[in-house]
Amino acid sequence: MRPKSFEYHRPETLKEASEILYSNEDAKALAGGQSLIPLMKLRIYSPEHIVSLSRIKEITQKISLSKDSLEIGAMATHDMLATTDSVRNNFPLLSTAAAKIADQQIRNLGTIGGNIAHGDPSANLASALLSADTEVMVYGQDGKKTIPINGFFQDLFTTSLEPGDIVTGFRIGLKPGYRQSFLKISKSDTAFPIAFVASNLKVESRFVEDARISLGVAGPTPIRAEKAEKFLVKKELNPENISKAAKLAVESTEPPDDIHASTEYRRHLLEVLVKRTLEEISTGGKK
Repeated sequence: MRPKSFEYHRPETLKEASEILYSNEDAKALAGGQSLIPLMKLRIYSPEHIVSLSRIKEITQKISLSKDSLEIGAMATHDMLATTDSVRNNFPLLSTAAAKIADQQIRNLGTIGGNIAHGDPSANLASALLSADTEVMVYGQDGKKTIPINGFFQDLFTTSLEPGDIVTGFRIGLKPGYRQSFLKISKSDTAFPIAFVASNLKVESRFVEDARISLGVAGPTPIRAEKAEKFLVKKELNPENISKAAKLAVESTEPPDDIHASTEYRRHLLEVLVKRTLEEISTGGKK
């Protein structure tokens, strides 16, 4: 079947891009193209309008560090997240998650903004950001706004972005004393991920003061393992509590059943990964 034709737009301002996206229901924004283009090739998406963000100077690749936050421009590539010292030293979980995305070519092109706006539950970066106090910075028809990451993902490939909204960056809250771990299982570096877990815990003298555990490929959106998080607070991070938390983390999950893995197998792998991330954190983890 012959592919559907589309109109290609290259606006130079956020306002212009937002207007095009708002005025055309069947329009998609294009950043690095590593999420949108593969779906277009598979005929899953056939937008009539593609709005390139490459000329918009208001959306940057800038990564900046302040006393209590890390700000990342939406056009920052996966490779930048994996290799920039301010990310590696202050939010290593995100750096590790970015380094485990596909291959180097995709990491060179793919952007954090496009990755998150896509709303894919199998996106490494979504779970990484969900495990922290992250705000998504957005420009839309009403100007600038921020959306807490906890309310950003709504359903499969569906986010809280409204017509005309464009992700411009991310603000990640940084607090001392947190240890982190990100683990992923896939058949190969470029294969569809089977399961992954991002854990971000504040630990003092082996006791947990705060817990953020995010599960990937565990449902239609990235999800927080809230039962496990609540269980761990005020408890010692010992083998018994780690095993209990891992079981609680997957208790009510419904991972997808597909050609890559069954629901039951994914649930088992998620439990194993939660346990391993917590074990890594208990022995030091990445601070």
